[in-house]
Amino acid sequence: MTKDKQKSILESIRWCWTDSSILKRLVIKIMRQNYNVLVIPFFKTNDEIKFCIFKRSDLKIWQFVAGGGEGQESIFDSALRELEEETGIKSNYKSLFKLESMASVIIAHFPELANLPQYVIPVYSFSYCVENLKINLSKEHVKYMWLSYEEASELLHFNLDKTALWELNQRIKKDDF
Repeated sequence: MTKDKQKSILESIRWCWTDSSILKRLVIKIMRQNYNVLVIPFFKTNDEIKFCIFKRSDLKIWQFVAGGGEGQESIFDSALRELEEETGIKSNYKSLFKLESMASVIIAHFPELANLPQYVIPVYSFSYCVENLKINLSKEHVKYMWLSYEEASELLHFNLDKTALWELNQRIKKDDF
């Protein structure tokens, strides 16, 4: 490689590090994936099914576990990590089930992703069958409740949560996992 070519490459690298918008895009690409996951913790006995919903500390709305992928995580790894971070549940692949329900959220809701060349963020939905009802809330939530399908559906804020809940409830009734 010629000295001029080396100098040109070094100048390009130096420019990238001094241009904050490019640096921001590089850091975002490494840290935050351009998708979200939604996880519905549920508990099933012979007599009843309970779904766990969470009240967000910032928006004061009820929803399920939700968050974005990080690093090079798969959507499955993201779902397990978010579940553990927000609930304290030590999760595993055995109890995680990917639902068909999918949604999209406009990118404007994620300022850290504003520089990406897309308009919506896909949301992948999962269910997680828990062995007990103990939850250790993260700071993202102020409260949680274990509720029936009807009660949870009534309180959930987002339609994407309600759709995923409906699918999960149907699958549980039909034992379709």
